[in-house]
Amino acid sequence: MAVSAAAVIALASCGSKGNVEANLATSADSLSYSIGVLNYNPMMKNALEQQLGIDSTAYAAFVQGYIEGANCTDMKEKARIIGFTQGMSSASDNTLKEMASYFFGGDSTKTINKQALIAGFTEAFSEKDTKLSIEEARAFMTEYQRKMNEEKMLKQYGDWKAENEKFLEENKTKEGVQTTASGLQYKVIKEGKGAVPADSVMLAVKYKGSLIDGTVFDESKDKPFECSANGRVIEGWKEALKLFPAGSVVEIYVPQTLGYGSSNMGKIKPFSTLIFNMEINLKK
Repeated sequence: MAVSAAAVIALASCGSKGNVEANLATSADSLSYSIGVLNYNPMMKNALEQQLGIDSTAYAAFVQGYIEGANCTDMKEKARIIGFTQGMSSASDNTLKEMASYFFGGDSTKTINKQALIAGFTEAFSEKDTKLSIEEARAFMTEYQRKMNEEKMLKQYGDWKAENEKFLEENKTKEGVQTTASGLQYKVIKEGKGAVPADSVMLAVKYKGSLIDGTVFDESKDKPFECSANGRVIEGWKEALKLFPAGSVVEIYVPQTLGYGSSNMGKIKPFSTLIFNMEINLKK
């Protein structure tokens, strides 16, 4: 729910109460009234009901809260109202149910712990020694979401993952195929005569990328792709571009752990092995 909607929910003890009436005596009055009208979004009532469980029987209290909040001048009361609003928007029962549905995929045995959530926020805001630093909390969330996505994708693409793993297992035994410690596989078709590029050296790479079923998902066509080994490329490319002398023509087989993992990238399905035919040259 947007903060603009939630921010008017808290019932303050400061500010004037009762109804207000508009006297549109001047153009400034009409402008002011128009701003107020346009501050109302019809979706606000849907958000109140769906996210906070507030229906039409409580609309009068909502309006009263808006009036009180608009007229509040006491600093501590303002802070309390904003804190109230933050709690309503980020830790209400309805919000926690939505979080649980997202993170636990409808598993009713798992819930978001409200007290732990509140403790995390209040301790961080109060600049206390939190049990997890902001960096640790962010890393935990990122890893948790990665695992959550992987579990979801496994249910849908488990057979495809197994098929790709079988391909790599068989491919590494083929003539000319080498396997690195990371699991990257490659075959040199033509070895170049130039130097092996350093990380930051700009390269011009002609390539075609395909999946194990032959689906072509990308290719450079007439214009080589310009990049360096430490540029914004997948891990499989970062490793491969440091293996071969300039002028080399190679075929590399990138396992999903060095590619896009469990992410769905359109033509590139989750857990896909990426096969690249590459001609690597120095950028002119």
